Formats: sequence, C-alpha cells, structure tokens
Amino acid sequence: GRRVERRPGRRALHPAHRPRLGTLYCDVVDGRGHGHGPVAPETGAAVKEADEALARLRAGLDRLGLRDRTDLVIVSDHGMSEQSPDRVIFLEDLMNVSQVQVDSTGPVGGVRPKPGTVTAAELAARIRAKAPPQLHVWLRDETPAPFHFRGNPRIPDVVLLADDHWNIESRVGWPNRMRTYNRGNHGWNPATPNMGALFIAHGPSFRPGAEIPEVENIQVYNLLCAALGLEPAPNDGDRRLVRAALRR
Repeated sequence: GRRVERRPGRRALHPAHRPRLGTLYCDVVDGRGHGHGPVAPETGAAVKEADEALARLRAGLDRLGLRDRTDLVIVSDHGMSEQSPDRVIFLEDLMNVSQVQVDSTGPVGGVRPKPGTVTAAELAARIRAKAPPQLHVWLRDETPAPFHFRGNPRIPDVVLLADDHWNIESRVGWPNRMRTYNRGNHGWNPATPNMGALFIAHGPSFRPGAEIPEVENIQVYNLLCAALGLEPAPNDGDRRLVRAALRR
C-alpha cells in the first residue's frame, strides 16, 4: 500500500504519489453575482469568501512544505453584468414564434425555422426588419469569426446577440419570471469590458512581477501543459501566454 506522512488530524500522500495537477472551482461569486448583481454588497462578500478559500489552500501548502514548489493559476471563467427586466427584447415582437424552434434565450438567443415555413435567410431578414438597435442578428455562418460559432448543425440557424445588459426573452410565463429575474448575468460579446475575467499565475514556473496584456481564456490550457511539460492536444489556443508568463 501507499505510505503516508502523518500529521495531527491530517493524512498526506507520500510525495511519490501526489498528483501533479489539481483543480478547484469556487462557485459562490457566480451565484451571488447572478442573484444580487455584480456590484452588490452580497457579491462583494462572496469575493471575500473566495479569497479566504485561497488563503486556506496556501496555508495547507505551507503546512506540507510545498508552497515554494507549487504553481497556482487563478482564473475566472467570465465576467458579470447587471441586468433587469426592463431591458428585455421579446421574441414575439421579432417573429411569428409558431414558425420557429427556439433553441435559447438570454444574452444570446437562437432560433430555427420549422420545416415548411420560411428559409433561415428569410427568417433572419424579417427579424432584422423589426430588431431594436440593441439586437444583432446573423445567420449561423455569418457570425463574427472570433466567436467560433459556425459550421456545426447544433448551432441555431439564426443567432441573436443582445448588447451588454440586455436579454432576449419570450413572453410566455413572463409575468412570473419577471418577479424573480436575476440581477446579474454573463454571456454577452466576450469583447465587452464587463465580460473580462481574472488571470493570476504564481509559482516557480512563472515570471515574477510580469504584467501581461489582455489574453483569452482559451490560452490557459497551453500554459498549463507547458508548465507540466506536456504536449497539448489540438486546440484553438496558441503559445502567446506561454511566452508571456512562463520562465524561460
């Protein structure tokens, strides 16, 4: 069996059996941000809880004598914007909803024409003719290339994207949903400043004191692989974050 290092009240794996990679997810900030909004005191308290969880992790590494030999990469998966039920675009005001299948609503919506009704191009044109300035409308393969949202039949035929703070909704059941509408959300254009996310890397593998330009989350995977000495699988990222953050 495995030998363990024994400490009062704790069990630690023998160094030969310790994992090289561990992941943790703290969901408290996301939950409070949705329920109360990104600038609410409840969300601020959630950020403090996340900070305290990180402090406990670092204290545990100290107890094991691993802090100076451990890389920490701290990220958030998205930002958060305020929303409200008075900034809503209704599908019923844009199209005959009996002729479409609704795939999604929210910051990003998606619809498909039902067989025997209209073509996707006709549907998109009709929506554009009625769309308010806060709504962007594309056929699937016309979506902006940086979205990587083309070329797959699971993507709706017509893609709808609302401006920051706005949402696409259905009038069905709206009076009930409006009363409990979340005050925060994410999913808008990733280039929107409010969708910006956190990236901190600390440890022996990373350049101390380096400040890097804005970078996309898709680059984190290649950085982790480089820090672990692994060959990354094919992905949409490149080595820009590796060059900027990793010690040479």
